[in-house]
Amino acid sequence: MTGRGENHVDRALLLTFDDRHVREWAAAAPLFTSYGARVTFFICEPDRLDRDDVRLLRRLADDGHTIGCHGLRHERAPEFIAAHGPGAYLDQEVMPALEELRRLGFPARSFAYPCSARDESTDRLLLALFERLRGGVSADRRADPSLAAELHVPAGAIATRRVLPGCSVDSGRGAVAYGDDLTGVEAALRRTADDGGVTTLYAHCIADAHASNHVAPARLEKLLALADGMSLPCVGFNELP
Repeated sequence: MTGRGENHVDRALLLTFDDRHVREWAAAAPLFTSYGARVTFFICEPDRLDRDDVRLLRRLADDGHTIGCHGLRHERAPEFIAAHGPGAYLDQEVMPALEELRRLGFPARSFAYPCSARDESTDRLLLALFERLRGGVSADRRADPSLAAELHVPAGAIATRRVLPGCSVDSGRGAVAYGDDLTGVEAALRRTADDGGVTTLYAHCIADAHASNHVAPARLEKLLALADGMSLPCVGFNELP
């Protein structure tokens, strides 16, 4: 199985998880360990983490996983800024989350946009605070093989590309199933394995069923096994050059 990556990353899967499903993430830690995978957890509402959440999150960080920021109240950046202005967005949504994460011992260096809602002006605003941002492409495209061209970031661009596109691999939400066709995602992973570079994916809770967006453990293991079979390491955002 794929071991821990070198400091110089020239090809990788960036597997990320959003919100604050810390208990479910911690329960999946043995799966990550079995594939030598290090992932990124983007935390929202850090002020609502309880003592056990913080303890488990620290254990994940100690295992080499990256902890990033996902905002204080999961506000969509362009909509919030249009209504209240960029200063209010930073003061009410970003800085409190960042400061609380730091207080808990997680100095977040990366940010994932809630609902992947972003534009060039929000990028400029947040890149003054974070090394990298994660945006997103429509989850409806994950069955489309042409997704690889949009999702794949070439090896030569890893160091300079500060806004990375991601695609959801969630299995469903509540009683709604999202479908099993991940052809576009698999095409992106193959291109990354063959040509170098990175592909970014995201999910939320790790569970067979959940009221929130979730990825089934079997799907998660299938993706990790696919990347492992391609000798494509899974690393966290903090490991990028």
